[in-house]
Amino acid sequence: MTRIILIRHGETEWNALGLYQGQLNSPLTEEGRQQAIALAARLDNAPIDALYASDLDRTQETAAPLVATSSLELSIDPRLRERHYGIFQGLDKTSVAKLHPEAYAGHHSGDPDFQIPEGESTRQFYKRVTGCLEDLAAHHPDQQIAIVTHGGFIALAIKYVLGLSLDSERRFVMSNTSYNLITRSDKGWMLHTLGDISHLQNDGQDDIE
Repeated sequence: MTRIILIRHGETEWNALGLYQGQLNSPLTEEGRQQAIALAARLDNAPIDALYASDLDRTQETAAPLVATSSLELSIDPRLRERHYGIFQGLDKTSVAKLHPEAYAGHHSGDPDFQIPEGESTRQFYKRVTGCLEDLAAHHPDQQIAIVTHGGFIALAIKYVLGLSLDSERRFVMSNTSYNLITRSDKGWMLHTLGDISHLQNDGQDDIE
């Protein structure tokens, strides 16, 4: 069995402003840095065999306290990136709806094959997410790994594990530095923990990717 801890990055400046980040960089806020420290404390005694993060700054900033307090080396994998939100990136929802009404409507239509201009469709993103998960699970049999990634990545990973359709509504919150545990065995995937933020003192967080 492979155990995979999926962790969303800490709060960023663009999270606080309600902006689509996608594959652009935005630094952690002071709150985000404190969340990362709290996460590292939670995982301090956890038996982790390998630590991964996407190649975007916010995941590496979040992983830094854990690297500093452990013997783990951080492996960077671009496949762990957030969905590419194309022309939405750097804008808030109100601005996107005003500047790109057709694309905004398509994005919220539930069609997994709708591709945001200059970005990814849900299905394209899903193929990247699931391929990455299967590959990492195969490379770490009988180990526990931790992955610092993004809300959108984790949401699709959860849908994959639970066998939910791509066009199903997301009915769970994915807070900053939330702890999620999935496993892969010869019986398939299993979800054990979803959206746990017990290491934080409050959960008043935005859910913009």
